[in-house]
Amino acid sequence: MTIADNIKKLRKNYDLSQKELAEIAHVTDKAVSSWEKGNSEPRMGAIQRMADHFGILKSSIIEENGIDNLINIHKHQPLSPGTIATKGASMKVPIYGSISAGIPFEMISADNYKEIPAPIAKDYPNAFLLQIEGDSMNKLFPSGTYALIDPCTEVNNGEIAAVDVNGCEATLKRFFKLSNGIALEPESYNPEHSVQFFDCRKGECEDIRVLGKLVWHMAPFNIRY
Repeated sequence: MTIADNIKKLRKNYDLSQKELAEIAHVTDKAVSSWEKGNSEPRMGAIQRMADHFGILKSSIIEENGIDNLINIHKHQPLSPGTIATKGASMKVPIYGSISAGIPFEMISADNYKEIPAPIAKDYPNAFLLQIEGDSMNKLFPSGTYALIDPCTEVNNGEIAAVDVNGCEATLKRFFKLSNGIALEPESYNPEHSVQFFDCRKGECEDIRVLGKLVWHMAPFNIRY
């Protein structure tokens, strides 16, 4: 199976038109048609955007029989409560606002939804999306990345969590619960970012609340590789 076959099968598995796949890959529908006919091949940036959107590896698109080897592509199944169905094997989950990957700032609730792969949504039926802004986690996530947060998953030391600060602000960091406080550690190429420490002995931990654990993420569609 060639790249052309993989792309066509991927599109049909998700019940998408060529125009819809083109929007995901940030190309024209004519480009998608040319890919599927084998007249041209997608650039790596377009392959990455498709892989990020569907929650699969780039190799699944590039390698022979890549789509056939996937075990997580299947047709739509009955939905879990609290989610909204879309056609094919994707589902919509709520976006509750933006989250700082720098200094915490006010969370803004928004009645918006975004599609993610259905297998991911079904694994975390109570999860929600927050959009990362800032550069304190840019070793792992570019600004604009959508972070899927599961409020039902226990957060262990060293894992990445969305943390509510002061009741109205939130940030995404590596979380550490220590004997005398809570530490939020960045993952940044920017040396200005450092560990934020909240001293429980001074009552600083009272306003800290873990919103949930990062369980999946999706790069912004406007990122260029």
